[in-house]
Amino acid sequence: MRVTFNSLNDGVAALNLAATALDRAQDQLATGKRLRASSDDPAAAQRAVDSRAEIATLDAYTRTADSAESRLTSIDAVLTSIVERITEAKATAAGARGDTASTEAREAMAGRLDGIRDAILGAINTRVGGTSLFAGGQALGPAYAFTAGAWVYQGDSNAVEVATAGNSTVAVSLDGQEIIQGADAADLFSEIDALAAAVRDGDQAGIEAGMDALDRAFSRAVRAQSLVGAHLAGIEGDQRQVTTLRLASQKRLSKDEDADLAKAASDLSRADTAYRAALGAISTAGRVSLMDFLR
Repeated sequence: MRVTFNSLNDGVAALNLAATALDRAQDQLATGKRLRASSDDPAAAQRAVDSRAEIATLDAYTRTADSAESRLTSIDAVLTSIVERITEAKATAAGARGDTASTEAREAMAGRLDGIRDAILGAINTRVGGTSLFAGGQALGPAYAFTAGAWVYQGDSNAVEVATAGNSTVAVSLDGQEIIQGADAADLFSEIDALAAAVRDGDQAGIEAGMDALDRAFSRAVRAQSLVGAHLAGIEGDQRQVTTLRLASQKRLSKDEDADLAKAASDLSRADTAYRAALGAISTAGRVSLMDFLR
């Protein structure tokens, strides 16, 4: 008789489908992922690409914010040092008021003022990661230098800004001249030099003028420190926002990529049953066809 292979072919097709379903369920349970290729779910795959891109952008904001926070913390510490040095200078100059201090004492106080000036110079020229904190946009050079007999600001008034979240930016460098001189006719270094000379000479009017200049410099440094504090608070808020957005993106990505393990286990059981049934059907179809052929 003529043998037909429809039953056998149908059984093989069913076996292949069951094997594919079995393999998919096993893979989901092993990896925890439901997407192995874009063809598994093109729409979900595209959403996953978008979510990953958004997460990468948010992670970049986090790294930038961390770097900005570190620089601003350094700036805050430097400003604290400058405020302390100015306070020390005021106390030193106050000791030279009146005519009770000896020449030797006045010389010692003037020398102390010279040291304070140098300490403030070192602070305003602080560099982090090879870039200046107080030279505005001129990040590669020192903020101040003694050039041709004068203290010269070598930076500019342009702050270096970085993005910390969406449209939020923060300045990570300051205009050192705004702190050291501001609206005064002379910079703080020149004022301290003049004050030291007045202390040496016992020039009471010069001492009072120098102390007034120190008061103004103190106020400028404190204002700058308040601004830095506001920037740090802003970064903290931006980081909270970025964290919230990242969690939302991660949740969407998980929804598109991650497998439902309970469903995958159920699918594995059904696929295994279907696979065994298809295998049995092929075996039975093969034996019947051969027997019929032999008859």
